[in-house]
Amino acid sequence: MRNQQRGHSLVELLTVLAIAGIMITTITRAVDYARRTAALVASTSEMRALFQSTRAIAIAHRRNVAIRFRQDGDTWTWRVYEDRNKDGVRNDDIARGIDVPISPTRTLPYLPARVGVPSDKIIDPMNGQPLASRLPVRFGTSQLCAFSREGEATNGSLVLTDGRNVRIISVGGHSALISVMRWDGSRWITTS
Repeated sequence: MRNQQRGHSLVELLTVLAIAGIMITTITRAVDYARRTAALVASTSEMRALFQSTRAIAIAHRRNVAIRFRQDGDTWTWRVYEDRNKDGVRNDDIARGIDVPISPTRTLPYLPARVGVPSDKIIDPMNGQPLASRLPVRFGTSQLCAFSREGEATNGSLVLTDGRNVRIISVGGHSALISVMRWDGSRWITTS
């Protein structure tokens, strides 16, 4: 009997390794995309809930209440304040201790999602200018999103990004309607 050895040629091994490499790269990209999307969806939900609950507090307490956003380097924080002298929540009243915090200072925990604008050439649906040229937090002329005791709000918006994908949460003034715009890579899609 002849001794037959079975084995694989170098070409076969290299082909298997190339296929495995392609599969690993594809899976890694898919997992990264899913992780980024989940972080952005969770951040959007949390911020939307923050606006809704702050409005509810203003109505229930029959006081003006505001979310104050602050930037510290690349990180944005927020805290909810209540008006105590009936002139609205104001930065100078916060500094003097008149308008008081009713929540701890918070940040978004869902990395890589963050408050900010991506550097891509995306057009801002609000003004037609490059999105990268605007502040990520803008309510009226400040970074305070205020709600009156009647439930009205400061007009403005908040931009969330993971560096690639973008969401804009808008708060409408009189109605305090909260809507979300999502960039799908070629156009803005609005949801309420």
